[in-house]
Amino acid sequence: MAEAKGDSKLSVRFLILSMDAGGIIGREGSNIKRIIEMSKAQVNITGTAGLERILNVTGSVDEIASAMSLIGEKLEEINGQPDHMPPVTIRLLVPNSQCGPLIGKGGSRIKEIREASGATITIPSENLPGCTERSVTLSGSPDALGICMEKICEVFMEFPPRNNNIKFMPLMGGIGGGHVPGSVMSNHLSFGGLSRRTQYRIRLPSSVIGTLIGKGGCHINEIRRFSGANVQIEEAKGNGRTCTVSVSGSPEAVSAANFLINARIQAGRQAQNRSRMNSRPRN
Repeated sequence: MAEAKGDSKLSVRFLILSMDAGGIIGREGSNIKRIIEMSKAQVNITGTAGLERILNVTGSVDEIASAMSLIGEKLEEINGQPDHMPPVTIRLLVPNSQCGPLIGKGGSRIKEIREASGATITIPSENLPGCTERSVTLSGSPDALGICMEKICEVFMEFPPRNNNIKFMPLMGGIGGGHVPGSVMSNHLSFGGLSRRTQYRIRLPSSVIGTLIGKGGCHINEIRRFSGANVQIEEAKGNGRTCTVSVSGSPEAVSAANFLINARIQAGRQAQNRSRMNSRPRN
């Protein structure tokens, strides 16, 4: 969500994984304090249980853009590998009344933002369940996300949200949110206007593919079922250090699949870290 604060302040809300929230906050709040000090924005994370939490950022357009770049760097550090840095993906909660101005006539405004920032933007055509907000997916490098948020906030300053907005709230202890169980919607708008199908390919380290597939394919099948996207993993070639994952479907299905892929990889890494800690000899 984005709300005008006086003449120069905005508040924006992002939907993030609970497992990412800890990395953004850092030990004793060290990471989030650094983000606040460097960006001058107000940053906090609300919610304590469930799969997802709300990341709140308040400040001027420049302060929010700076905070977004720093948050992107931290998410890249959390989810990346030394030899592979996938695009950072985050979901911005936007009131339905602001989606039209953000898209622009014939998709002109969102195409302009995409070209200026280099970030990928996907806007669903329907609200999240139980609210009047949409989950807008932003994906790109930390710098691209910073520029993207700067351009988006400029639109929000020009077109404030209506007063009747109903905020999205994550469900406690489950996937989805609002007042009814979440579902993956099709028929979505992307930066180029109405688009019913999209595709992307991403290279991932071979070391994470087993975690992504799961025993008997349980994890990859779960991602396909929840997202509605077609997800295929190609065999490693050459030195075998990376594999290509192909994702296709509606823009929202692809965004959902990308989100679930990152979540599964992160969960696998955390499980490996816990296993290493437990296997260390104790004095």
